[in-house]
Amino acid sequence: MKSYKIGRNQEADIVLSANYCSRDHALITVSDSGKILLQDFSANGTAVNGKQINNQTVEINYGDEVLFAGIEKLDWSKIEKPETKKTEPPKPIPSNSFLRKHGIKIAGVIIGIALIFFAVPKIKFGAKEPVPVSPTEIYERYKNSVAMVEVKYYIRVHTIANDLYFGYKNGEISPDKIKSNLEPFRSEGTAFFIDSIGTLITNYHVVRPWEYDEKLKDYFKVRILPTIRRTLIEKGWNDNSVEIFGEMSALYIYPNGSRFSQENSIACEIHKVSEDKNIDLASIKISSGNLPNGVNVINTENTQTDEQKIEVNTPAYVIGFPLGDELATNEDNVLNCSSTSGSFTQAPAKNYIQYSAQTASGGSGSPVFNQFGQLVAVTYLGTTKGQSFNRGILAKYLKDVR
Repeated sequence: MKSYKIGRNQEADIVLSANYCSRDHALITVSDSGKILLQDFSANGTAVNGKQINNQTVEINYGDEVLFAGIEKLDWSKIEKPETKKTEPPKPIPSNSFLRKHGIKIAGVIIGIALIFFAVPKIKFGAKEPVPVSPTEIYERYKNSVAMVEVKYYIRVHTIANDLYFGYKNGEISPDKIKSNLEPFRSEGTAFFIDSIGTLITNYHVVRPWEYDEKLKDYFKVRILPTIRRTLIEKGWNDNSVEIFGEMSALYIYPNGSRFSQENSIACEIHKVSEDKNIDLASIKISSGNLPNGVNVINTENTQTDEQKIEVNTPAYVIGFPLGDELATNEDNVLNCSSTSGSFTQAPAKNYIQYSAQTASGGSGSPVFNQFGQLVAVTYLGTTKGQSFNRGILAKYLKDVR
């Protein structure tokens, strides 16, 4: 029997170079009988002939297409090809033997048993039950799957007279007909990578903050709109119709571990938003289509979409950027995500699950994991006072924004 360790670890038998691969990604074992087993230990999984496996053991054939993390192909020339053992031809059955006399009957019985076996529903044997993972391992596995989101935007007020843009000037919210004379409003959130072409999941309200910022909405309703309407009437237009829009100026991400600075910002665009306003989810894409170095992808194989398997009082873990760069940046201005733990505190609702793992503004869009390290929800709502009872949109709805 011979084994081959595979991963980015330089001491592995087969060294992988792609950043998406794990240091100890997989193990291939070739038995003396020629049987080949592949064991996956990675965060981003392994695919065999297009079929994804994650933290499983499967039997494969020499020469099968094996992709680690969906990107780096196994070089079979580095694995010794097992010898095919020759089988001896069956010995002739003596004419007076029991088998010659009763062979037809025995064959009939075997065929009958086979037909019964294939007629009944097949039972899956050897299904691997998920194993609880330590909080430290969950953090290490997914810390480089998250990125901080930064949204810059203006408020445009349209009237029959003209358009006014609102932003900051000298630290105060101010209007101007030319928006370049203003500093944009700014909002932060969290997102996480779901594929190798730079797609991330976050909340709808993260990419459309002007629709949810109650303080800003109150400012325009109480202070700005009455003034504008009064001015319209005084000017003789007698038109009270006023429309308010949010105009995005920029959408950036900053992967965990990167330096928080403008030169390190990665431009993104909105990919898809949920059509159901009760499902606070959206996806964004890196404009260049290139995945940053060192990030990990949370793949679908490690996502729990059956909410009935989320049990009350079992562990819940959240990884993200609560309070945004204010909390995440260290002395060198490098971003470090936060990990909080708690438990699921309520049976799943139709759209969400509730948990006690803490979060805060900026943590919206953070992935929520169960005790097995499976993605189960996306944080969208946190309490602002009292005990921590937060909510996440169930992972089964991710398909709506992929």
